[in-house]
Amino acid sequence: MPSMSKFHARASRSGRMFVGDEAGSPAVEFALIYPVFIAIVLATLQAATIFLIKAFFETAAQEAARIVLTNQTESLTAAQFQTQVCTQLTALFTCSQVIVELVPLPAGTTNLSSLLPQFNANGTLVSTPSVDVGAQAGGSGTDMLLVVMYPWTVYGGPLGLNFANLGNGQMLLASTQVFRIEPL
Repeated sequence: MPSMSKFHARASRSGRMFVGDEAGSPAVEFALIYPVFIAIVLATLQAATIFLIKAFFETAAQEAARIVLTNQTESLTAAQFQTQVCTQLTALFTCSQVIVELVPLPAGTTNLSSLLPQFNANGTLVSTPSVDVGAQAGGSGTDMLLVVMYPWTVYGGPLGLNFANLGNGQMLLASTQVFRIEPL
């Protein structure tokens, strides 16, 4: 059985050489780390995009509130006010998906949740919010509530990261402005 002992000797020598060989270790380390690195980069990009979009959206809502605040809505219809809000938004938003609610704030209101637009479990708007402009607009000194919402499409990340807060996989961007109309 000399051939069997040579086989075992050669096999054990090959095994020691294989275990001691570190030539492929950088490739293995790269293969283990790379997916996690890409996931972190993609999550960072998604979060940065959402932060930037929210900043644009908030600025547009503040400008829309300023239109009401300075008594510029008396001659506008609800559709014209919606268009005014949309002109404040960048090309990143689809105007038909912008949800606008503008109502006088009842005196003594402490909880705004009943005044906000409601969504069902699928992320669909339950009822069309009212926009009180023109003849229905609040007078000078009236406290107003302006809510501007937009369903922004987000994409789930590789590690289960998902920014969606609506049932349809979208993130609801919302800006709520409470202000008093200036006297004429």
